[in-house]
Amino acid sequence: MNNKIIYHDLREEGLRKRLPAIIGREEETDRLNRLVGRRVHNNALIVGPSGIGKTALIWGWARRICTQERYKRYAFLQLDAGHVYELENDARLEEHWAEALRHVPACVLFIDDIGRELYRNVPLAHRLFRLYRKLLTRPDVHVVLALQPHEHTWLESEYPAFARAFETVILKDQTAFEYQRILLKKIPALSAMHRVIVPDSALREIVAMVKRFPTLGQLPRAGIHLLDESISLCIAQERKIITTDQIAQVVEAKTGVPRTLLTGRELRSVRHLQANLSARVVDQEHAIAQIAKTLQRAKLGIRNPRRPLGSFLLLGPSGVGKTETAKCVAESMFGRRESFKHIDMSEFQQEHTVQRLIGAPPGYIGYEEGGALTNALRQDPHSLILLDEIEKAHPKVFDIFLQILDEGRLTSGKSETVDARNSIFMATSNAALPEIVSACANGEDVASESFLRERMLPILARSFRLEFLNRFDHILVFKPLTVSGLMRIAHLEIRKTEQRLAKHSVRFAIEPDALESQVRRLEDPRFGARPIKRFIEETCETLLAESLLTGNAEQGPRSQRPVAAGSAPAV
Repeated sequence: MNNKIIYHDLREEGLRKRLPAIIGREEETDRLNRLVGRRVHNNALIVGPSGIGKTALIWGWARRICTQERYKRYAFLQLDAGHVYELENDARLEEHWAEALRHVPACVLFIDDIGRELYRNVPLAHRLFRLYRKLLTRPDVHVVLALQPHEHTWLESEYPAFARAFETVILKDQTAFEYQRILLKKIPALSAMHRVIVPDSALREIVAMVKRFPTLGQLPRAGIHLLDESISLCIAQERKIITTDQIAQVVEAKTGVPRTLLTGRELRSVRHLQANLSARVVDQEHAIAQIAKTLQRAKLGIRNPRRPLGSFLLLGPSGVGKTETAKCVAESMFGRRESFKHIDMSEFQQEHTVQRLIGAPPGYIGYEEGGALTNALRQDPHSLILLDEIEKAHPKVFDIFLQILDEGRLTSGKSETVDARNSIFMATSNAALPEIVSACANGEDVASESFLRERMLPILARSFRLEFLNRFDHILVFKPLTVSGLMRIAHLEIRKTEQRLAKHSVRFAIEPDALESQVRRLEDPRFGARPIKRFIEETCETLLAESLLTGNAEQGPRSQRPVAAGSAPAV
């Protein structure tokens, strides 16, 4: 076994200017200076997400102070947590540090990525804490550890005595200008061979993109990676200057968000949002108009920027277009079907299931898995979250959404803050369904403010607290569908079925009288359009199957002959 500690001499590296200069972080470096000057409790935990610059902070700090007279004889050493495996006991560790401090009055010991080694490695954690127990009390040794937020939470929960030996320095996000300066420093190394020109506008765009899409990673590391790949793309396209369109092309490849929504042209899709939704959602003009106006204001920056883009509670019978509306909004606003996230709230009926939304706290089963809601927002903050059948959830679930709908953020079980300001929330409910159906049968306007205030709110108050209802931008009632609306939906479903079966090159023609007869027979305010959809799907698939079995389909792909659907079988 190797009984000698292997370390990197940061002082030597700093004097030779091999360590990167630190940009910003004045408050954090001043705090480190004060800690090193203390005689007791002079150890530090540097806490921040991966990529925020914990190691860069220590390197820049070491480079800055190694030439100062006060620290001229200090040793600055960097270790990896894996060195614990090489040590036999406390006495051996004391011998190593006695040798290391023989010619210097004090030492700053930085252990990088310690959380990665200790997290979920209980034997190693116990060994490290035992070996360093005496070292942490020495006035001439200052131990600095780097941890991620969830590792810090775990350490405080599982080993509080060890955590209390340190002062915590939490790294916060730097300003956009400081991030741009960091990227500017990286340009010579990244484009040394090809001398690509990176204008300031490109640096601003890179920082803005990483801030907009947390899935790209944490600044500044994610910005450096995006800059590097954008330079590579610029070289591949044989260009000399990086453009915002090239940056958008890289972001599109990384996130899946279409370039048109990344380069300032997204207002075009929002401008026609109401028309696009009305083309796919039938007979719900009032609800569609309210949703479109709210989201247009959000995209224009008129709404409160601290809240989500929009939040809506959708009421009405099953099958009238509530879920379809959510899917259409997600695709129109974010350009991808994958931006639609569905959470079945009936799975959260018990009190103990509430933590499954935000994740279990440290020390509990499921802590590593995170929560259904926080995971969805962290992985894709530009998304629509559909909370289906929300009235079935436990009342404590509503407390979670009080914060997220009002402030646009949520704290997970890992004590990480999740940003929801770029998300849309829609909740569906069948509450007050008999009243809605009865009112429509009597010819009342269920979309009016008076109907909502006088008839709906007293019923909704039985299932939801008023402060929860008040957090939504709009409470919208979806009407039962009329026969004409069901006819339009039937034709839309025929077109969808044709697109799904495009490889067979078939078209379906149906006699209007036969279709209307089937629609009237299947009409039921309680089920909406779902029986119609099942009827169209089964009819078209049955006709195509018969055509394939009789050999007609062999000519179909060449002639694109229509398959008639006159007297189709009933569902």
